[in-house]
Amino acid sequence: DQQRKFLLEFWEGFDENLTNNKRRFLDVWGKLFNLYQTFRSQLEAEGLAYEGMVHRMVAEKISSGRATYQKPEQLKFVGFNALTKAEEVILSYFVDHGSQIIWDADDYYVNNERQEAGNFFREYQKHKVLGKTFPTSFSSNFRKKKSVRVLGAAQPVGQAKLMGQILEEELKKGMIPEDTLIVLPDEKLLMPVLYGIPPTVDKLNVTMGYSLSNTSFFNLLELLVELQIGKRKDHFHHRQVLAILSHPYVIAADPVTANSKRKEILKHNWIHVPQSFLATTLDIHRVVFDTMDEGLLAYLTLVIKEIGSLESVMDLDKEYAFQFVKLINRVQQVMGNSAQPVNSNDKEYRKSLKSFLRLVRQLVRLQKIPFSGEPLKGLQVMGVLETRNLDFKNVFVLSLNEGAFPSFGGKGSYIPFNIRKAYGLPTTEHQDAIYAYLFYRVLQRAENVFLFYNTETDQLGQGEKSRYLQQLMFESGLEIEPQVLHNPVKPTPVNPIIIKKTETVLEALAKLNTGTPRFQGISPSAINSYLECRLKFYFRYVARIHEPNEVEDDMDARVLGNFVHKVMEKFYKNLAAKKRNNLVESGDFVSAESTIEKLMDEAFIDTYNLEPGKKVDYEGQSVVVRKMVKQFASRILEQDKRLAPFTIEAIEQEGLLHTMKINHTPGFVVIGGKIDRVDRKENMVRIVDYKTGGDSLEFASIEALFERKPKRNKAAFQTLLYAFLFNSNRPIADADVLVPGLIDRNYLFGDSSDFGLTIKRERIVDARPLLVEFKERLTSLLEEVFNPDKDFDQTTITENCKFCPYKNICYR
Repeated sequence: DQQRKFLLEFWEGFDENLTNNKRRFLDVWGKLFNLYQTFRSQLEAEGLAYEGMVHRMVAEKISSGRATYQKPEQLKFVGFNALTKAEEVILSYFVDHGSQIIWDADDYYVNNERQEAGNFFREYQKHKVLGKTFPTSFSSNFRKKKSVRVLGAAQPVGQAKLMGQILEEELKKGMIPEDTLIVLPDEKLLMPVLYGIPPTVDKLNVTMGYSLSNTSFFNLLELLVELQIGKRKDHFHHRQVLAILSHPYVIAADPVTANSKRKEILKHNWIHVPQSFLATTLDIHRVVFDTMDEGLLAYLTLVIKEIGSLESVMDLDKEYAFQFVKLINRVQQVMGNSAQPVNSNDKEYRKSLKSFLRLVRQLVRLQKIPFSGEPLKGLQVMGVLETRNLDFKNVFVLSLNEGAFPSFGGKGSYIPFNIRKAYGLPTTEHQDAIYAYLFYRVLQRAENVFLFYNTETDQLGQGEKSRYLQQLMFESGLEIEPQVLHNPVKPTPVNPIIIKKTETVLEALAKLNTGTPRFQGISPSAINSYLECRLKFYFRYVARIHEPNEVEDDMDARVLGNFVHKVMEKFYKNLAAKKRNNLVESGDFVSAESTIEKLMDEAFIDTYNLEPGKKVDYEGQSVVVRKMVKQFASRILEQDKRLAPFTIEAIEQEGLLHTMKINHTPGFVVIGGKIDRVDRKENMVRIVDYKTGGDSLEFASIEALFERKPKRNKAAFQTLLYAFLFNSNRPIADADVLVPGLIDRNYLFGDSSDFGLTIKRERIVDARPLLVEFKERLTSLLEEVFNPDKDFDQTTITENCKFCPYKNICYR
């Protein structure tokens, strides 16, 4: 009746609203039995079987009365716990014919209904045949006096470290390694545990498998497939290339070559790295960055064998290599000709590589490396299942957290829970009972027990202390010594950072005047940084703390601006070279659109060090950036066409330096900058700064540009500083006017096309009268920069810290 209830609960949903998914489900289930029968008959014909099939065949032979096994009275069945239906039939037959069963159990959980560890024993005690094999009473070893210590540590590796320390202490007190067992429910902890075992333990036996998915080889295998997925023609994507060049095995082959190639890629900002640069004469690089002429599986095998033959890799790594070659050979057998090489630039082929990677990930997770050793000597390290029927005086159990011991749920099955329940197939309840038994059984005869758990749950709050551990602490009645290893929380006080202008700092500051390959004098950007935050100025320009080199392929606003600058620079420099003069006329814009497209390709080639002359393939974000750059550049040239004729006085003008006297050492300051563009229309000289954003043209006063306040107009300050530098180097005639301004999004796409800055909402028709006060305030600011009594300190405007690269230093 109970079975019928479970089945009805499951199938009643199929009686109404029979959807397509339900029909497909029923269709598959209608074929499963025929599929099973056909598969089994084919295996029998070939003399093959899987484990469950062998058990079933023996049980069916017994049930049909065809069993004729010799001398069954000589057989003993020892240490069984959870029997399958077939095993029940087999054991019952042999018991009826004189065989003996020895159950390994304890009174604590067999005779206590609340303990799931004894579920199976209580069930078999009622069995008409197996029940006769149970003793009248079980021994009560579990309740005997034990030393039980429960130890919590942060993170799994913290458990391994703590276990190693306690093991070392106990060995010094006389603990015998042969009497000692370490149980690892989480196989990923095997390596941390092995490294944590004290060096005084000279003999060790590992009786558990180690998943290939936890090895460095698996990580390399993933990177190799991803490398081929990201390949475009004869270029590889930088992310996989840099990861592979940093991989321990590739570093082990030749660290100098690997690091030098990394530096070159970062230096040239290669997003797509040429294969010719990577596949050099070094064997490992030649093989890794190969063309896969023989197919993906042959390529992977070749790389693994090459690494496995390196003298610098350990024996354990060579074992990993051997296991992966076996795995790939197995995949080759299954896939056959489908693993042959295909055009690597084909999108369908790249999809097939992604599918292949998913398949390999599934296979690797199932594959384990078997460790072997001397089981009768030294310290023993085992998985949970391997502890069956073995007793140790000293037991260390790690990972006593939900999800590890016991693990979450069971293995995925096509058979739904209700159907499994109805037909007596194993469910998660069975699994919990099995692991509960294994937990109590390994402890029942131990004298010294050390139980470890992770004190930190995951992000979802899962992974708390194991239910078995909780039961032991609150139900067993054993004296338990709890201990939690923790680091006391001592927040480091966030003190203000103040840099005194010592002699060393002043010397470094003075070097800004001399100019370096990176800085020519103090730039407008540097002065803006000083006004934003004195400490930021110190970090970047005095201490020269630079951000780490990375290949930049994110198309942010700065990248967009750089492309616009390059396209406009190339357009007007090419035009001047072609005409041999700087005059720009309306006829010069006839083929502007095609010219812009050509210049954009050149800018991409220059920026990302692509091969000159080859067609640029735009993908992903670069398609968007290309469209936006074209839109900006086209709009600029439309405005310029309306302005024509005019003369280009300077384009991306460098070397505009101005020396200002100050009252502090070294007595002068050199400021310099690079002006995007200077043009002349009749008597008007325009100082142009390209901006792809929507910066404001308005400012209240010259004084406001030097004030440390939120939303200070940095763009206006920078443009006026360019005007000051240009006027200092190339003074214009009295009859002319100097107009600084921005060509930005508002100017190009807004309602007004008036050029120039505004002060108190009045457009500046000539900036020269303002430059007198600007120079005074600039001199005063530079006096402050070099004043030895004025420290470099943090800004009080925390809004400026939001995107500062040094905010992690300041804890802002």
